[in-house]
Amino acid sequence: MNSISENQEKSKRTSVKFSLQSILMLMAAIMMAFATLTSCDEDEDPSDDPDEIENGNNGGVAGKRIKTQLQTTGPMEGSIRVEWTYNSDGSIKRQDLYDASSKLVSYEIWTSNSDGTIAKDEMYDSNNNLLQYMNYSYDANKKPLKGQGEMYSGSVAVTWTYDYTYQNGRKIRQVMKVGDLTNDYEFIYDSQGRCTGSTETTSYSGQFIGGRKFTRTYNTDGTIQKVTYPYSSTDNTTVTQTFTWENGNTKMNYADFSLW
Repeated sequence: MNSISENQEKSKRTSVKFSLQSILMLMAAIMMAFATLTSCDEDEDPSDDPDEIENGNNGGVAGKRIKTQLQTTGPMEGSIRVEWTYNSDGSIKRQDLYDASSKLVSYEIWTSNSDGTIAKDEMYDSNNNLLQYMNYSYDANKKPLKGQGEMYSGSVAVTWTYDYTYQNGRKIRQVMKVGDLTNDYEFIYDSQGRCTGSTETTSYSGQFIGGRKFTRTYNTDGTIQKVTYPYSSTDNTTVTQTFTWENGNTKMNYADFSLW
């Protein structure tokens, strides 16, 4: 009987579309966790040096990885912190999102394939309820080509996807679709192979509803210092994300799994 009820509930979840408000609320939570993980289109020809490309995409330098991510300004009350943890082999293990009182809001679990690529990531709320998941497929160079999964809001589910475009080993475009909502991201490199800015175009059911621009700055050692962007296309309140770094290698190319 429980199995029948569960199947009926799953069918109900997958057949109902999110409202635009529900989609935007979930996307806001996801974007907080991913705000730094950006790669870029180039305004100059990129270097052919694989190490430079990797480091530029990661937003860091060899032997450094993100430890904490702090939202210091924005329309939300207080500061919001994300803590990053890694497995002993350098693969990403988990991200924990805390509110201003250091209470756990949600967490994200990452699973790797045997070749080191990311197989799946799953986000849960503090009560261990699944909020979303994403599975990834790759090209011959271990670059993600497609991500596909579902987002949940109570008993409602919606399919969401990523589609990636690369040029000279760098991601130049990423299209994210959540139900009828589409976010199209295009990125810019500087002459050092670093991401200095990106643009987001948002449409709903094919109709343009807004856009934003994002800016990165770097520390002297080449690691990301902060990312700034408007809260939304209709709210110009500046959101600022700042980062701390730790020593340690990581197998994850952050830019490959970013939203912008």
